[in-house]
Amino acid sequence: MLRLSDPRSLVLSVAAAALALAGVPASLAQSQRPPAPQPSARQSEPAPPRPANRLERLAANAAEAMAKYRATLEPVLAIYERELTRHTELAELRQDLYKRGALSAQDLEQGRRALAAAQQNVDDTRRAMAEADRMLTEARIAGTLARLRPLERGGYEETAGLVRYNGAANWALADDTPKVQRFFAAVFGRALPISAFGQTPLHRRMGFDHHNALDVAVHPDSPEGRALMDYLRKNGIPFIAAWGEIPGSTSGAHIHVGQPSPRLFGRK
Repeated sequence: MLRLSDPRSLVLSVAAAALALAGVPASLAQSQRPPAPQPSARQSEPAPPRPANRLERLAANAAEAMAKYRATLEPVLAIYERELTRHTELAELRQDLYKRGALSAQDLEQGRRALAAAQQNVDDTRRAMAEADRMLTEARIAGTLARLRPLERGGYEETAGLVRYNGAANWALADDTPKVQRFFAAVFGRALPISAFGQTPLHRRMGFDHHNALDVAVHPDSPEGRALMDYLRKNGIPFIAAWGEIPGSTSGAHIHVGQPSPRLFGRK
């Protein structure tokens, strides 16, 4: 039975099942024959083109797994949002009863804790969805870069939905991140919104080599994004700026600071 009062349990269980798809070796997937096609009077639609090389295939597999994972979060969020609405209404009722002397302080506090837990469930699920959007964008980047020629040292290129710069500086995550943080704080008066620092568990599960990279949750078209890219170019720091995977949405858009070609590696 689903226990909605257990924070994040449903999100984590769904995530574990969906992310396991990312670790399925290509050889295992290819060993299972699809069922024979049924005859049809109408001509079938042409099959989508297959990825041309190994990196493209890995990127496509990662994107498919992450898309399935994100899809499982949408009904979870709907459940948690309904629970939040219910606990919000109950909290108002409890407050009224408490003022009337019909409810104890202990029961009032218990209701407040339940409301806080419901809000935490919603917040955690939304963060998980935002993370999935960003990883979908990274999978798209990896697939795109697999089809492009590597940039020469110091090269800069803008294409639809992607900006890449192969700066000549020797970027070191631990040593150079504080410099970027100081720049951003001095210009915008707030902390650099880091969404991923180095190799994260999700990057590892998805097969991305992210150990010397930094993801910043700013849209490339925003004033913060443009200023950050200008700073990185002036200092020779390599980066990739990507727009969101979902059309018309800013979710997933970010700037990847570090080497311009995030590599995919197979799970051992």
